[in-house]
Amino acid sequence: MKKYNVICDLVMVTYDIGPSLSPFVAQVIAEIRKDKKVKHQLTPMGSVLEGDWSDVLNLVNNLFLKFAPDFERLGLTLKVDYRAGKVDRIAGKVKSVEEKL
Repeated sequence: MKKYNVICDLVMVTYDIGPSLSPFVAQVIAEIRKDKKVKHQLTPMGSVLEGDWSDVLNLVNNLFLKFAPDFERLGLTLKVDYRAGKVDRIAGKVKSVEEKL
């Protein structure tokens, strides 16, 4: 089966815990870090994920299924970018812009 490497911006929050979301975000990041197939970078406004399309979607599905039973409301935003033949894009995209500055 062909692999489709994607880079994604993921935001997953709940509004059930009050104004500070960091306790929930920390739980989400802990789960993401358990996945050895998908690369991850934490950002101030979400997480960047990179890996095979099916691995990334599997991780997002597992996150939803883990947290949905415990919260009345979850917000999940997933933005995906696919570019044929490209890998290691988390670092590469940033480096490309910095080289042009």
